[in-house]
Amino acid sequence: MLQRIAGVLVPLFSLRTTGDLGRGEISGLVPMADFALAMGHREIQLLPIDETAPGETSSYSAMSVLAIDPLYISARALDGIGVSDIEAAREIAGPGNPPDAVRLKAAMMDLLGKSVRHFAAKASPGDRRAFEEFVHRHREWLQDYTIFRALKEKFRWSEWSSWPDGLNRRDPGALKIAARELAHEIFTYTYIQFVAHRQWSQARAELARRGVLLGGDLGFSPARESAEVWANQEMFDLARTVGAPPDAFSKNGQRWGLPMLNWARMRAAGFSLIRTRIRHARELYDLLRIDHVVGLFRTYAFQIHSAALGSFDPPDEADQRAQGEEIIRAAKAEAGPLEIFAEDLGLIPPFVRKSLEALGVPGYKVMRWERDWTVAGQPFIDPATYPELSVATTGTHDTETMAEWWRDASPDERSQFAASLKLGAALDPAPAALDDRAIDAILGSLYAGPSRLTIAPVQDLFGWYDRINTPGTVNDANWKWRLPFALDRFRDDPPLVKRVAALRAIASRTRRI
Repeated sequence: MLQRIAGVLVPLFSLRTTGDLGRGEISGLVPMADFALAMGHREIQLLPIDETAPGETSSYSAMSVLAIDPLYISARALDGIGVSDIEAAREIAGPGNPPDAVRLKAAMMDLLGKSVRHFAAKASPGDRRAFEEFVHRHREWLQDYTIFRALKEKFRWSEWSSWPDGLNRRDPGALKIAARELAHEIFTYTYIQFVAHRQWSQARAELARRGVLLGGDLGFSPARESAEVWANQEMFDLARTVGAPPDAFSKNGQRWGLPMLNWARMRAAGFSLIRTRIRHARELYDLLRIDHVVGLFRTYAFQIHSAALGSFDPPDEADQRAQGEEIIRAAKAEAGPLEIFAEDLGLIPPFVRKSLEALGVPGYKVMRWERDWTVAGQPFIDPATYPELSVATTGTHDTETMAEWWRDASPDERSQFAASLKLGAALDPAPAALDDRAIDAILGSLYAGPSRLTIAPVQDLFGWYDRINTPGTVNDANWKWRLPFALDRFRDDPPLVKRVAALRAIASRTRRI
């Protein structure tokens, strides 16, 4: 069982280090681990790092759920790249922090193009062997991904269903011809993934040396325009799209644009695609969060060309429970030492949480949502009563920050929250703004509880208001937030160092170190 530890949630794109190109990169995980350790936190929880298509900012709608986004590659660590190349890339990327995503991608691809040419001409025998070993080890998905990526470029990012007959249907003869014609492009995208995974392995080894665990996030499904859907068309019902049923926030439900999975065919194939994703995650992470776990039990789907409400698949509760448990067992069978926990938030039928508990999979406890809804006044539930098999948290990447929630809550709700958590004098009176005293009292209550793992968004550790994503909105603020300081220079900021020490004291006092 996972040790009793505290983790910090921070997207990879949010990391900031001196010398980066204006966006978080893989090498930033090492100073992030040092920062986490200084706070007494031994786990870094990331969002998906999957590659997205141009114009798509959310990694929950990925062009591949197996390929690492090239934007995360650390440019300064690329072979064949010098200081002048980095400066030229900064000029291409332009101003802004983060810079415009399209310009940044162009800058990174220029650097990667030069690096791949250097590799082709000057790679050592050891590097060539490592490249060949990478290709062999990842052949299960790499060949489909690289040819898909090359074809997307060739056909100017048009939908794969509009590609010439043979390529859209994956006729072996047509694919063989395309692979020959696009050999250079395929080699380039293979090299890019080789570099990304190599840098990842190096960073993860450094984290392991420090005793810091790395957590990943398994998005529910690849996007329709993804390598995995194109390569496994029979596993998806492309006439339907996944979403959420009507609720108090959306009278018509939510359409997410993700393709509906064909559960009958998935089952007949032994859930092979899900197993592949778990095996791949096992190479990258120590812990894995399964997003939208209820969708594995019952998936709400709409007909794409109909305004009618959707329906659950499968429709029967007994079948839903059987399906979810079968998929979770398959995931655990592939996980090995990888610790799995489930995002079970929202409108979750009781049987889902019972199944997760029976299978030994922790679910979430978001303290502001944990209330006794059967009692007048709906008091908050003390984290001291949470089950040990749970992940306790102050919020997620989709919620408002704790500082936002506190600011917008009524004085009565703030006082009730303090009373329910038995914070007593520590929050008497409950301040109108969330100061360090209030944050420390709340975190102390959460961390002192029995939950094996606590994960706090980094904003909630410092009382910041900036959020990662606002669901249901598309704007320039989503999926772009960055830390307000360089991780490799955090010790140069005395107030920050003082706050870090206070957080470490909380983790120590609650036996999470």
